[in-house]
Amino acid sequence: MTTVKIPNQHAVDEIRVLVVDDHPIFRMGMCERINSMGGNVVLAGEASDGSSAFDMAAAVHPHVILMDLLMPGISGIEATRKIKSNFPDIQIIILSADDVMVDIKAALEVGANGYLLKSVSGTEMQEAIFTVLTGGSVLTPSVARGILKAMSNPVLPANILSEREKQILEMISVGATNKKIAQNLFVSVRTVEAHLHAIFQKLDVSSRTEAVTQAIGDGLIKPPLHHR
Repeated sequence: MTTVKIPNQHAVDEIRVLVVDDHPIFRMGMCERINSMGGNVVLAGEASDGSSAFDMAAAVHPHVILMDLLMPGISGIEATRKIKSNFPDIQIIILSADDVMVDIKAALEVGANGYLLKSVSGTEMQEAIFTVLTGGSVLTPSVARGILKAMSNPVLPANILSEREKQILEMISVGATNKKIAQNLFVSVRTVEAHLHAIFQKLDVSSRTEAVTQAIGDGLIKPPLHHR
């Protein structure tokens, strides 16, 4: 087994990776990917939320964390900020289902070393792990293109919500409860709550009513239809 030289650290025989995601099936799949990578990469552990991610980081001190963006309670952004503040040598790659610019910007601002979509291949993930370990940063191509576009046009995009987030707000605007939304979208209530938490942060509001009002006012969603 060859050693891997990490900047500002001693060469290591194993690259320890921590997987953080609140969806058990996806987390299991990522853990299996890590276990099958070879090339010195080993699974250091797994966590199901931001709080336990910090505890695991403190316990096993991984070289790289693959961090889910959207989790109930402490989000991936908040967990990244806390871990980076306490363990700046740990490299963190944010994983997300969406390439929403406001999320990408927030991730990079708190010190994330990369932002990849969850559709990334195993080979691309392995390359990303080695890239951040050697001092680089990684971005899914669509994410990189979005950043370049934003840099060329400094005006904040009007569409800062993902399609799923807009869908949830449209349901709320016609009176749907979290349980009803979860049933319609075939997701858990916790997932709906996590989406709402993200929406509140993005729109800088504190209630469902404020979120709907702001989204309609900014043209992010259409007003609910009124039947005669």
